[in-house]
Amino acid sequence: MTGVLHRLRPHPHRGDVIAAGAVPLSLATILIDLRMTQWSPGSRFVVVGAISSLILAMGWLAELERETPRAYHSTLLVAGLLPLVLALALLAEMLGAHRPPGPGADFWTFAAEAVIAAAAARRANSGACTLIAALAAAVALQSFVGWVFHPHGLGTFRALLLVLTLAFAAGAVRLRDARRRHAVQLVNAAGLMALVLALLYVAETVIVAAVTRGGIGASLPISGLAGTRAPLGWKLYVIAVGLGLVAYAGADREPGPAYVGVAVLAAFAVLAGLPLGGRGTLVGWPLLLLVLGTGGLAIGLRPRRPLPPEPPGPASAEAGAPAVPLRGGAPVAPLRGPGDDRP
Repeated sequence: MTGVLHRLRPHPHRGDVIAAGAVPLSLATILIDLRMTQWSPGSRFVVVGAISSLILAMGWLAELERETPRAYHSTLLVAGLLPLVLALALLAEMLGAHRPPGPGADFWTFAAEAVIAAAAARRANSGACTLIAALAAAVALQSFVGWVFHPHGLGTFRALLLVLTLAFAAGAVRLRDARRRHAVQLVNAAGLMALVLALLYVAETVIVAAVTRGGIGASLPISGLAGTRAPLGWKLYVIAVGLGLVAYAGADREPGPAYVGVAVLAAFAVLAGLPLGGRGTLVGWPLLLLVLGTGGLAIGLRPRRPLPPEPPGPASAEAGAPAVPLRGGAPVAPLRGPGDDRP
């Protein structure tokens, strides 16, 4: 057994080649699950499970040469964790679940995925695995609530997205000083929860706009949505999260939250800017944003006194100042370097 494990451990000099082979293998599991429907769930589970277990085992056994995993190490872990979800879903089918599985099967499959991803994140200090664990845990919680309480409508789903966003943000604050790479991924997860919430309202708004402009609302089952609009509180929440993500990205020099924040703000723009009927007006959000933006520019461009010269030292503005810990102590240097696995 020891010899087998030794053979599966990727050598660092061949890690990139092994990771390059693991990616198409991981993609093949998805195609097998989608195409080979004539196979029984057990046959597909054997193939998909064997491939995902092999890739994940190589990522688990890879040597952590420094504080953060190298690129091939993170690639192996992610390429093994993603098809593992398919393998667990096929296992649920073998145990009697429908295809696609219901909320009960989704709960334990995504909970198992979250536990395994969290273990991989802890072992390899992988931020990408932390993000996978957070998203899998979010799906598991939503599935558990749907399985146990059978809620009607999307209100409970939206409330859970709000709770998850706040929980991930609290976790990011707690981990920022000691495990910053994991804190960043929790911020990304919090932003994705807000993005899903915004997209739900965007979808409803687009449907209502199409029905209203087409004049066919009375003949469709979705005519009850004719008065549906995102409440003001949800819009405030979405724009606050989007601006907060962009501000966090600028303060800690992390690109990932900036990308998510831009997507959240784009969803807010569609949500607040798409009219459901009648003529558009500048009253409301457009006027408020114009006032806030103009005020910010006026404050930043106001006349100022010349600044004193910078103190001598090796540090430069381009290098960036280290992040200040929330609980005091020595500043934390920005995480940069080859092999960084942040998305």
